[in-house]
Amino acid sequence: MALAEHAVYRTEFEPRPSPEALVIHCSDPRYQFHFQEFLRQHLGLDTYELIAVPGGPQFLTAMEFLPKFSWVGWRWVKFLVDVAKPTRVILIGHEGCRWYKSLHLLRRQAEMRRLEERDLHTVAAELKERFSALALEKYFARHEGEHVVFELVR
Repeated sequence: MALAEHAVYRTEFEPRPSPEALVIHCSDPRYQFHFQEFLRQHLGLDTYELIAVPGGPQFLTAMEFLPKFSWVGWRWVKFLVDVAKPTRVILIGHEGCRWYKSLHLLRRQAEMRRLEERDLHTVAAELKERFSALALEKYFARHEGEHVVFELVR
């Protein structure tokens, strides 16, 4: 039923504990379900702070060519760390990211993955410098047959 048929939609409110993690990933709708399943089923996260924007963590590296994106992004991260007090940050990149494709039109898939992993490392290093107490995890999601596979980025 569409909401237009009813004046109000209600869900049951259940207070949740403070989130354990801040998660930053791409807003690509093709991967949303998979990101959520990975976070809940594999990492066991029931509640987490989330920043989902095109390109995911990449916007935190954009100081040279998109300084306003980067500035706002770091403000959001600081706000969420200060308010929610997570103990870890999870960064996720993914194969076929349309944001990366728009920035690097002539790159091959293997090169795109290297760029995304480089950006994951760059953001993780900056997070460690700014928030040294936070544990950092980096993952890369890729399509494999009928599955999406999440690999730890070292």
